[in-house]
Amino acid sequence: MDELEEFIKKIDQFESLKSSSQIDFFAYYLLIEKKADGFVPNDISECFDCLHLIPYSNIPSYLSSKLKGKQKKFIRKNGNKYYLERSFKISIDTLIGIPTLPSSVQSDLFPIALFDNTRGYLKIIANQSLASYNNGIYDGSSVLIRKLIEILIIECFERYSIENKIKKPDGTFFYLSDLITEFLKEPKWNIGRNAKRGLPNIKKIGDQSAHNRRYIARKSDLDVIKDDLRIVIEELIHIIDYENWRI
Repeated sequence: MDELEEFIKKIDQFESLKSSSQIDFFAYYLLIEKKADGFVPNDISECFDCLHLIPYSNIPSYLSSKLKGKQKKFIRKNGNKYYLERSFKISIDTLIGIPTLPSSVQSDLFPIALFDNTRGYLKIIANQSLASYNNGIYDGSSVLIRKLIEILIIECFERYSIENKIKKPDGTFFYLSDLITEFLKEPKWNIGRNAKRGLPNIKKIGDQSAHNRRYIARKSDLDVIKDDLRIVIEELIHIIDYENWRI
């Protein structure tokens, strides 16, 4: 309930909205904030109950209704589960202040084209990192780069079906420091000297931004690792060979 309370604070005069409009935001909350794999009408009812709001009279009927021009807000799949129609989801992003980034953010930090023919989620993270850098959010960019490198290393191991080498007994993946150690000693691939040198440099910047409360990243900190970043990303993507990896 606390998470839902925090979420509705993002929405101007939420309590004054029609109950039908509140449904839209509840759906967004469940799918985007809570990352639910679809929702059912009862999930929306529970949101009304949690906030002690008078619910919409017929939630299933509203979820099946259409906007003007016969465009649906919600798509029903997997039995009774509902999902946000893509363009409607983007309109809610705008209402609550979530920026919509271009599909390819251009920056001199590293070329976004490196992520062509990889995976959509990787390009989104890369775009966010570049947009943060372009707008002076250097700690944010550093942390996103750290996340990007972590994912790429994990996917190198998954690509060769040896991910158990980087998992703890409980099945979770190692932290980045141990991922790098295992990556550099793995015999299934050969790592160039520049990439070996660059990985620890990239990790250090990301760690400082993520864990050092008195550290504030500056543009110069990221500019120092530009060459390392380009080399490491390109080498990791080459090892994975996304174009020929079918999962």
